[in-house]
Amino acid sequence: MKIKRADRTDWQRIVQRRFALAAIEDETFHGHACLLCMDRVSEPLWINCGGRDVCLVDNGYCWLQQFPRGAHHAITTAFDAHGKVVQWYIDVCKQHYVDGQGMVWYEDLYLDITRLPSGEMELLDVNELDEALRGGKVSDAEYELAWREFDALLTAIEEDRFPLLQSVGAYKDQLLALVAAE
Repeated sequence: MKIKRADRTDWQRIVQRRFALAAIEDETFHGHACLLCMDRVSEPLWINCGGRDVCLVDNGYCWLQQFPRGAHHAITTAFDAHGKVVQWYIDVCKQHYVDGQGMVWYEDLYLDITRLPSGEMELLDVNELDEALRGGKVSDAEYELAWREFDALLTAIEEDRFPLLQSVGAYKDQLLALVAAE
């Protein structure tokens, strides 16, 4: 299992950053959300998603990460320098938690779903999860949890019952106000 820190301080690509984290309790979302503003990067990051090249990291880009309380997933919404969504990335995780210094961490169970604003989706890292099971990095129970969560997420997205993909703008603005105040 991969353990990741929400502020990505280990990511050398980001030369200048701003970061804000907040607990959010409203009618749509209960949990933690953070905003990573990549003011300056050493080089852009392009990926291929659904047969398209998509830039996920560049100067002025922001990532809104949402960690819904009690859920086994985390959602990252990538915004370009103009504030337009370029991709949603959903990590299936065992859990996420806040450490003693107030930072969110998550235990990544490998399976991921990407979605473009056009609606195209891609399912990622199935082979990584299988290899992690064979290599003893995840237990049988964690493997089954990953697949249950993955299947539930796909169903919710396909049936348009996953509101966190649509309600990101207000959370981004709320956290942007926090990083602007720094």
